[in-house]
Amino acid sequence: MYVDNSSRRIKTYQRPQVPKLTVRPPGPRHVLEDVLSHPLTRKVLGWITVPGDDGKCFFERLCENYDRDWRLATWLIDTFWIKRAGLDKEYMKFKLFHHRPTVRALALTARSIARYGLTVPQRFAAPLFVVWNFTQACNLSCEHCYQNARHKPDPDELTLEEKIYLVDQLADNFVPFLAIAGGEPLVHRDLFPVLEHANRRGIHLTLATNGTLLKPETAARLKEVGVKYIEVSIDSLDPEQHDAFRGQKGAWQRAVQGIKNSVAAGIRTGLATCFTRHTAHLVDDMVKFAIDLGCQTFSHFNFIPVGRGREIIDADLTPGQREILLRRLTYHLQQGYINVISTAPQFGRSCVIYAPQDGIFATGHAGRGEGRKTMVLSRYIGGCGAGRCYCSVQPNGTITPCVYMSSEKVGNIREATLAEIWNNRLFAVLSDREDRGDHCGVCDYRAYCGGCRARALAYTGDVTAGDPGCSFNYHLWNEICQTTPEAFVILNNVAAAAGADGRVGVAARAAERVQ
Repeated sequence: MYVDNSSRRIKTYQRPQVPKLTVRPPGPRHVLEDVLSHPLTRKVLGWITVPGDDGKCFFERLCENYDRDWRLATWLIDTFWIKRAGLDKEYMKFKLFHHRPTVRALALTARSIARYGLTVPQRFAAPLFVVWNFTQACNLSCEHCYQNARHKPDPDELTLEEKIYLVDQLADNFVPFLAIAGGEPLVHRDLFPVLEHANRRGIHLTLATNGTLLKPETAARLKEVGVKYIEVSIDSLDPEQHDAFRGQKGAWQRAVQGIKNSVAAGIRTGLATCFTRHTAHLVDDMVKFAIDLGCQTFSHFNFIPVGRGREIIDADLTPGQREILLRRLTYHLQQGYINVISTAPQFGRSCVIYAPQDGIFATGHAGRGEGRKTMVLSRYIGGCGAGRCYCSVQPNGTITPCVYMSSEKVGNIREATLAEIWNNRLFAVLSDREDRGDHCGVCDYRAYCGGCRARALAYTGDVTAGDPGCSFNYHLWNEICQTTPEAFVILNNVAAAAGADGRVGVAARAAERVQ
C-alpha cells in the first residue's frame, strides 16, 4: 500500500480484501495484443518515437506522409498495420494518420509500451489527457465546486509567459489532449493567447465552462482558435434549483443560451451534469434535454466530496443509486442518439456488464467505440486514469493526479519539467491496480475500472482503499456511514432505498452477462 513518509496528509493503512462478488468477464483478444507484447516490438516502438531536432519523431513523420510523398511510409503502414488489423484504409487515413492530435496520442502510446511494456491497464510515459484549472477566479459560487473557486484569481497564478511554457512542455512530451477548466476560464484575459499557442502546437483543445459568459461572439472566437469541444454544466431542469446550486439567479437561463450559442457556432457541444441524490432520478430527462438542445455529448460528473463539496456530503449518491444511474447512462450510450461519457470509472465496467458484446463501450472518461475491438482497448486505457494516463494542473502550476485530488501535489512546472514530475512514486502506485484494498483488489473488472482513487482518498484517507461509491464495496460504504457522523446522514436518508439490492443485483447481472 502507498505510504509517503515525507507527508503527513495521507493516513494510509492496509484495507482488507473481501470475498469476490464478480465473475471473470469475456476477454476477447486482438492480434495486435500479441504483436505489441513482443520484445522486438518494444525496441522498434522506442526507436520510432525518439524526438528529432524539430520535436517530431519518425512515427509522426511516417503518419504525416502516409498516402502522400513517402511511398515507403504507405507500404510500411499498410503491410504491418492496416492489413494485419483488418482496418479501413480511407477511414484511417483521414481520421487518424492525418489528424495530428491522434497521431500524437499514438506516438505517446508507442513510447509508453516501449518503456513499460504492454500493461493492463496501460501505464503511460506522459499524460494522454491533462485538465488545466486555468484560474481560481469564477463568476459563480457553486455548492459542489471541487476547486473551491472564488471571485478573484489567486496572486500566485501562472503568468502568461509561464502558461506558454507549460503548453510547450505538454507538446514536447506528446500530450495530445488538453481540457481547460477553472474556476471559470472565460473570465481570464490569458485564455485566448494560450489557446492560440496550443492550437499551433497541435494539441486537441476542449473547454469546460458554466456557460454564463458564452456569448455568440465568444463561441465564434473559441472555434477560430481551435477549440474542438465545449462542455457546459447544467445541474437541473428546474432553473431555480440550478441557480440555487450555482449561487446566482439567472445562471440557468444564461447557461442554456451558452449551449445554444456553442451549437450555432458549429462547435461540438456537451451538456454536463453533476447528479446528487436529489436529481439522479432525472437522468433520462437530462439526456433528452441535451439532445433537444443539439448537444453531441452528455457528460456525467461523478460527485466527489472535496472542496466545497464536503459541505454537502449528505447529497452524495449511495452505491446502489450510482449503479442505477450508470446503467441508465449505458442504455443511452447504446441508443446512439448522443455520446455519453462519465468521470465515474465504473462507467467502463457498466458498459461491459450491461451492453451487448457488439455494443458501444467507454474507453476512459471521453472515449467510446463499438464492438469487441473497443472492449479490448478499454482494458488498457479505461477506468480511473489519475496519475496513469491523466493529471491536472492547478492555476499556480502545481501538478496533481486528478482535479479531485488537489491535496496530492507531486511537483510544480515552475520548478521541474513535466517529464521529471510525471515520474513519481504516487503515480506509480496509482498505475498499479493490483495494489488495492476491499473489493477493488479482487474485482474481475479492475482492468476496466480500478475504482475512483479520489473518492477512496476523500472518504477513507487512503488512496489505495476500495471505492466506497461502487456497489461491490457496499461493506465499505456502510462502514463509513456508521463511523462518520456526516456520512451517517446519508445512510439514514437514502441507503434504505438502494440498499443491498444494488450490491446483489449487479453481481447477479454480471454473472448473467458472462454466461
